[in-house]
Amino acid sequence: MIRIALAIGLALGAAACTPPTVSLVVATPTAVVPVATVLPTATSLPAATPTVPPPPPPDLPDEAILLLEPGPVSHVMSPIRVSGIADPAFEQTLVARVVLDDGTEVTQQPVMIQAELGQRGPFSIDIPFVVFSERNAYIQVYQQSARDGGTLHLASVPVVLTPLGPAQITAQTVQAERIAILQPERGAEVSGGVARVEGIGIAGFEQTLLVEVLDAEGNRVGAQAVILQGVEPGVPGPFAADVAYTAGGEGPGRIIVRDISPAFGGDVHLTSVEIELQP
Repeated sequence: MIRIALAIGLALGAAACTPPTVSLVVATPTAVVPVATVLPTATSLPAATPTVPPPPPPDLPDEAILLLEPGPVSHVMSPIRVSGIADPAFEQTLVARVVLDDGTEVTQQPVMIQAELGQRGPFSIDIPFVVFSERNAYIQVYQQSARDGGTLHLASVPVVLTPLGPAQITAQTVQAERIAILQPERGAEVSGGVARVEGIGIAGFEQTLLVEVLDAEGNRVGAQAVILQGVEPGVPGPFAADVAYTAGGEGPGRIIVRDISPAFGGDVHLTSVEIELQP
Protein backbone atom coordinates (compact mmCIF):
# COMPACT_ATOMS: atom_id res chain seq x y z
CA MET A 1 0.00 0.00 0.00
CA ILE A 2 2.93 2.20 0.89
CA ARG A 3 4.37 1.58 -2.58
CA ILE A 4 1.13 2.36 -4.37
CA ALA A 5 0.73 5.60 -2.52
CA LEU A 6 4.30 6.55 -3.22
CA ALA A 7 3.85 5.87 -6.94
CA ILE A 8 0.71 7.97 -7.10
CA GLY A 9 2.46 10.77 -5.26
CA LEU A 10 5.36 10.70 -7.64
CA ALA A 11 3.02 10.79 -10.65
CA LEU A 12 1.10 13.74 -9.31
CA GLY A 13 4.31 15.55 -8.53
CA ALA A 14 5.59 15.02 -12.05
CA ALA A 15 2.32 16.29 -13.51
CA ALA A 16 2.52 19.39 -11.37
CA CYS A 17 6.03 20.15 -12.55
CA THR A 18 5.23 19.71 -16.29
CA PRO A 19 4.43 23.07 -17.95
CA PRO A 20 0.94 23.22 -19.43
CA THR A 21 0.50 22.85 -23.16
CA VAL A 22 -0.61 26.14 -24.76
CA SER A 23 -2.56 25.91 -27.98
CA LEU A 24 -1.82 28.93 -30.20
CA VAL A 25 -4.48 30.00 -32.67
CA VAL A 26 -2.75 31.67 -35.58
CA ALA A 27 -5.14 33.97 -37.42
CA THR A 28 -5.02 33.68 -41.15
CA PRO A 29 -4.23 37.13 -42.60
CA THR A 30 -7.31 38.65 -44.26
CA ALA A 31 -6.90 40.48 -47.55
CA VAL A 32 -7.63 44.20 -47.26
CA VAL A 33 -10.50 45.06 -49.59
CA PRO A 34 -10.71 48.75 -50.52
CA VAL A 35 -13.99 50.33 -49.54
CA ALA A 36 -15.80 51.55 -52.63
CA THR A 37 -17.37 54.98 -52.55
CA VAL A 38 -21.07 54.46 -52.61
CA LEU A 39 -22.76 56.87 -54.97
CA PRO A 40 -26.48 57.47 -55.00
CA THR A 41 -28.26 55.80 -57.81
CA ALA A 42 -30.11 57.78 -60.44
CA THR A 43 -33.35 56.83 -58.82
CA SER A 44 -32.22 58.29 -55.49
CA LEU A 45 -31.53 61.74 -56.98
CA PRO A 46 -34.26 64.34 -57.40
CA ALA A 47 -35.45 64.45 -60.98
CA ALA A 48 -34.05 67.47 -62.80
CA THR A 49 -36.46 69.57 -64.78
CA PRO A 50 -35.37 69.28 -68.41
CA THR A 51 -34.41 72.59 -69.98
CA VAL A 52 -35.80 72.76 -73.46
CA PRO A 53 -34.51 75.77 -75.38
CA PRO A 54 -37.16 77.66 -77.29
CA PRO A 55 -37.20 76.94 -81.00
CA PRO A 56 -35.23 79.49 -82.98
CA PRO A 57 -37.28 81.97 -84.96
CA PRO A 58 -37.62 81.11 -88.61
CA ASP A 59 -35.16 82.73 -90.97
CA LEU A 60 -36.61 86.06 -91.97
CA PRO A 61 -36.62 86.99 -95.64
CA ASP A 62 -34.71 89.96 -96.93
CA GLU A 63 -36.47 93.25 -96.38
CA ALA A 64 -38.88 93.76 -99.30
CA ILE A 65 -37.84 97.42 -99.53
CA LEU A 66 -34.36 97.71 -98.08
CA LEU A 67 -33.24 101.29 -97.48
CA LEU A 68 -29.45 101.34 -97.62
CA GLU A 69 -28.85 105.09 -97.64
CA PRO A 70 -29.26 107.08 -95.49
CA GLY A 71 -29.07 104.94 -92.37
CA PRO A 72 -30.93 105.54 -89.10
CA VAL A 73 -30.50 108.93 -87.41
CA SER A 74 -28.46 110.38 -90.27
CA HIS A 75 -28.28 114.17 -90.45
CA VAL A 76 -29.21 114.92 -94.06
CA MET A 77 -29.20 118.01 -96.26
CA SER A 78 -31.18 118.75 -99.38
CA PRO A 79 -31.24 116.93 -101.71
CA ILE A 80 -31.31 113.59 -99.91
CA ARG A 81 -29.80 110.67 -101.80
CA VAL A 82 -32.14 107.74 -101.09
CA SER A 83 -31.03 104.34 -102.34
CA GLY A 84 -31.75 100.70 -101.66
CA ILE A 85 -32.92 97.37 -103.05
CA ALA A 86 -36.52 96.27 -103.50
CA ASP A 87 -38.66 93.32 -104.52
CA PRO A 88 -40.43 93.69 -107.87
CA ALA A 89 -43.37 96.09 -107.98
CA PHE A 90 -46.10 96.99 -110.44
CA GLU A 91 -44.28 98.50 -113.42
CA GLN A 92 -41.19 98.44 -111.15
CA THR A 93 -42.36 101.71 -109.57
CA LEU A 94 -42.12 102.73 -105.92
CA VAL A 95 -42.91 105.99 -104.15
CA ALA A 96 -40.36 107.81 -101.98
CA ARG A 97 -41.38 110.55 -99.57
CA VAL A 98 -40.21 112.64 -96.61
CA VAL A 99 -42.55 112.88 -93.60
CA LEU A 100 -41.94 115.06 -90.55
CA ASP A 101 -42.36 113.55 -87.09
CA ASP A 102 -45.74 115.27 -86.76
CA GLY A 103 -47.04 113.55 -89.89
CA THR A 104 -46.57 116.44 -92.31
CA GLU A 105 -45.50 115.24 -95.74
CA VAL A 106 -42.66 117.39 -97.06
CA THR A 107 -42.36 115.85 -100.52
CA GLN A 108 -42.83 112.64 -102.50
CA GLN A 109 -41.55 111.32 -105.81
CA PRO A 110 -41.80 108.10 -107.82
CA VAL A 111 -38.66 106.00 -108.06
CA MET A 112 -37.92 103.13 -110.43
CA ILE A 113 -36.42 99.74 -109.59
CA GLN A 114 -33.51 99.24 -111.95
CA ALA A 115 -34.22 95.63 -112.89
CA GLU A 116 -36.27 93.63 -115.38
CA LEU A 117 -39.98 93.25 -114.67
CA GLY A 118 -40.54 90.72 -111.92
CA GLN A 119 -36.96 90.96 -110.62
CA ARG A 120 -35.58 92.37 -107.39
CA GLY A 121 -33.20 95.24 -108.00
CA PRO A 122 -31.66 98.52 -106.84
CA PHE A 123 -33.27 101.95 -106.76
CA SER A 124 -31.89 105.43 -106.17
CA ILE A 125 -33.25 108.98 -106.16
CA ASP A 126 -32.29 112.47 -104.97
CA ILE A 127 -35.14 114.13 -103.05
CA PRO A 128 -35.02 117.91 -102.44
CA PHE A 129 -36.64 119.46 -99.38
CA VAL A 130 -36.83 122.79 -97.56
CA VAL A 131 -36.60 123.26 -93.76
CA PHE A 132 -35.50 126.29 -91.76
CA SER A 133 -34.33 124.42 -88.67
CA GLU A 134 -33.42 120.88 -87.75
CA ARG A 135 -36.45 118.58 -87.84
CA ASN A 136 -36.87 114.92 -86.98
CA ALA A 137 -38.39 113.10 -89.92
CA TYR A 138 -38.80 109.78 -91.70
CA ILE A 139 -37.69 108.85 -95.18
CA GLN A 140 -40.21 106.34 -96.49
CA VAL A 141 -40.39 104.19 -99.59
CA TYR A 142 -43.52 102.20 -100.35
CA GLN A 143 -45.17 100.01 -102.97
CA GLN A 144 -48.77 100.45 -104.13
CA SER A 145 -51.31 97.87 -105.31
CA ALA A 146 -52.32 97.96 -108.96
CA ARG A 147 -55.73 96.54 -107.94
CA ASP A 148 -56.91 99.11 -105.43
CA GLY A 149 -54.05 101.59 -104.95
CA GLY A 150 -53.48 100.48 -101.36
CA THR A 151 -50.07 100.22 -99.78
CA LEU A 152 -48.58 96.75 -100.07
CA HIS A 153 -45.29 97.41 -98.31
CA LEU A 154 -43.69 100.39 -96.63
CA ALA A 155 -40.24 100.84 -95.11
CA SER A 156 -38.87 103.90 -93.38
CA VAL A 157 -35.78 105.22 -91.68
CA PRO A 158 -35.64 108.02 -89.05
CA VAL A 159 -33.40 110.95 -89.96
CA VAL A 160 -32.73 114.56 -88.97
CA LEU A 161 -33.35 117.15 -91.69
CA THR A 162 -30.93 120.03 -91.41
CA PRO A 163 -30.70 123.24 -93.46
CA LEU A 164 -26.98 123.55 -92.78
CA GLY A 165 -24.12 121.12 -93.00
CA PRO A 166 -22.26 119.08 -92.59
CA ALA A 167 -24.28 116.00 -93.43
CA GLN A 168 -23.68 112.96 -91.24
CA ILE A 169 -24.69 109.74 -92.96
CA THR A 170 -24.79 106.53 -90.92
CA ALA A 171 -24.69 103.01 -92.29
CA GLN A 172 -27.72 100.75 -92.52
CA THR A 173 -27.05 97.40 -90.85
CA VAL A 174 -30.50 95.74 -90.77
CA GLN A 175 -31.05 93.51 -93.78
CA ALA A 176 -33.92 91.24 -92.72
CA GLU A 177 -37.62 91.95 -93.10
CA ARG A 178 -38.94 93.94 -90.15
CA ILE A 179 -42.39 92.31 -90.24
CA ALA A 180 -42.93 88.92 -91.90
CA ILE A 181 -46.36 87.30 -92.26
CA LEU A 182 -45.99 83.52 -92.04
CA GLN A 183 -49.68 82.62 -92.10
CA PRO A 184 -51.78 82.89 -94.22
CA GLU A 185 -49.61 82.35 -97.26
CA ARG A 186 -50.04 84.34 -100.44
CA GLY A 187 -53.20 83.30 -102.29
CA ALA A 188 -54.58 81.30 -99.35
CA GLU A 189 -58.33 81.12 -98.83
CA VAL A 190 -59.57 82.81 -95.66
CA SER A 191 -63.16 82.07 -94.64
CA GLY A 192 -65.48 81.65 -91.68
CA GLY A 193 -65.35 85.22 -90.42
CA VAL A 194 -62.02 84.77 -88.61
CA ALA A 195 -58.56 85.21 -90.12
CA ARG A 196 -55.72 83.43 -88.35
CA VAL A 197 -52.61 85.58 -88.76
CA GLU A 198 -49.16 84.53 -87.54
CA GLY A 199 -45.77 86.04 -88.09
CA ILE A 200 -42.63 87.50 -86.61
CA GLY A 201 -41.67 91.13 -86.39
CA ILE A 202 -40.38 94.16 -84.55
CA ALA A 203 -42.71 96.70 -82.98
CA GLY A 204 -41.70 100.28 -82.33
CA PHE A 205 -44.18 101.10 -79.55
CA GLU A 206 -45.03 98.89 -76.56
CA GLN A 207 -44.39 95.71 -78.58
CA THR A 208 -47.70 96.25 -80.37
CA LEU A 209 -48.62 95.79 -84.04
CA LEU A 210 -51.96 96.26 -85.78
CA VAL A 211 -53.38 93.46 -87.95
CA GLU A 212 -56.03 94.35 -90.52
CA VAL A 213 -58.21 92.46 -93.00
CA LEU A 214 -59.13 94.33 -96.20
CA ASP A 215 -61.72 93.39 -98.82
CA ALA A 216 -61.48 93.64 -102.61
CA GLU A 217 -62.09 97.41 -102.59
CA GLY A 218 -59.45 98.01 -99.94
CA ASN A 219 -61.98 98.59 -97.18
CA ARG A 220 -61.02 97.47 -93.70
CA VAL A 221 -63.42 94.72 -92.62
CA GLY A 222 -61.54 93.54 -89.53
CA ALA A 223 -58.74 94.70 -87.24
CA GLN A 224 -56.99 93.66 -84.04
CA ALA A 225 -53.95 94.82 -82.09
CA VAL A 226 -51.40 92.12 -81.29
CA ILE A 227 -48.46 92.09 -78.88
CA LEU A 228 -45.13 90.42 -79.65
CA GLN A 229 -44.43 87.49 -77.34
CA GLY A 230 -41.41 87.00 -75.10
CA VAL A 231 -38.85 89.38 -76.55
CA GLU A 232 -37.19 92.62 -75.59
CA PRO A 233 -37.98 95.84 -77.47
CA GLY A 234 -36.16 96.02 -80.76
CA VAL A 235 -35.82 92.23 -81.05
CA PRO A 236 -37.88 90.22 -83.57
CA GLY A 237 -40.60 88.24 -81.84
CA PRO A 238 -43.55 86.05 -82.80
CA PHE A 239 -47.13 87.23 -82.95
CA ALA A 240 -50.47 85.55 -83.59
CA ALA A 241 -54.03 86.81 -83.78
CA ASP A 242 -57.48 85.55 -84.72
CA VAL A 243 -58.97 88.57 -86.42
CA ALA A 244 -62.75 88.67 -86.75
CA TYR A 245 -63.98 90.19 -90.01
CA THR A 246 -67.20 90.76 -91.92
CA ALA A 247 -67.01 90.25 -95.67
CA GLY A 248 -69.91 91.03 -97.99
CA GLY A 249 -68.92 88.44 -100.56
CA GLU A 250 -66.15 86.40 -102.12
CA GLY A 251 -63.17 88.04 -103.78
CA PRO A 252 -59.58 89.10 -103.39
CA GLY A 253 -58.50 90.48 -100.06
CA ARG A 254 -55.43 91.50 -98.14
CA ILE A 255 -53.93 90.91 -94.71
CA ILE A 256 -51.92 93.89 -93.46
CA VAL A 257 -49.65 94.16 -90.41
CA ARG A 258 -48.69 97.69 -89.43
CA ASP A 259 -46.16 99.22 -87.04
CA ILE A 260 -47.66 102.60 -86.18
CA SER A 261 -45.79 105.62 -84.87
CA PRO A 262 -47.25 106.97 -81.61
CA ALA A 263 -45.93 110.40 -82.56
CA PHE A 264 -47.99 111.04 -85.70
CA GLY A 265 -50.24 107.98 -86.03
CA GLY A 266 -48.81 106.95 -89.38
CA ASP A 267 -47.03 103.81 -90.47
CA VAL A 268 -43.38 103.27 -89.66
CA HIS A 269 -43.46 99.88 -91.35
CA LEU A 270 -46.15 97.93 -93.17
CA THR A 271 -46.26 94.53 -94.80
CA SER A 272 -49.10 92.61 -96.42
CA VAL A 273 -50.14 89.39 -98.14
CA GLU A 274 -52.80 88.96 -100.83
CA ILE A 275 -55.49 86.37 -100.03
CA GLU A 276 -58.82 85.05 -101.28
CA LEU A 277 -61.44 86.34 -98.86
CA GLN A 278 -64.74 84.60 -98.26
CA PRO A 279 -67.53 85.28 -95.74
